[in-house]
Amino acid sequence: MLEQIVPQIVWNQIPYSTLLLVVTSIGLNLISQVATRLLTNINESRRVAREAKQFRSELMDAIKKGDKAKEAKLKKKEKSIREMEMKSSNQRLKASFLFIIPFMLIYWFISGLIGATSVVAQSPIQIPIIVSENGVELFWWYLITSFAFSSVITKLAGTGLD
Repeated sequence: MLEQIVPQIVWNQIPYSTLLLVVTSIGLNLISQVATRLLTNINESRRVAREAKQFRSELMDAIKKGDKAKEAKLKKKEKSIREMEMKSSNQRLKASFLFIIPFMLIYWFISGLIGATSVVAQSPIQIPIIVSENGVELFWWYLITSFAFSSVITKLAGTGLD
């Protein structure tokens, strides 16, 4: 009776597969950004990024002007700047590595549900490798949606370094 009222969803058909991947991509991006927020010191990472950017700017300026004394002074500071950057990036990587296996399992589950080589979206333009004559396959559509929503969610979560 219920199947007559609500048709069964066929996940490997467009638009269901398209929407499933969009929702999954948004969900995984949200989880990743929450983890980044909880596991890293965002303010410290931003401070390090600003300091490194300022250092590079000063170093390039000294090189352009030919100020060998200032360049030599800045070169001595370069190692400590790199160490600070490495420490900061390692913090952010911890959050990423914590979720890589669960994210892979979710992708594996979805590819089993839909089919790894199934066409999940249509494209009005042909893009070599990414878009075949039939449309966009699961892997490429997931990658496109993940990148598309990643920057928006990063901004909303306030976890970016800018």
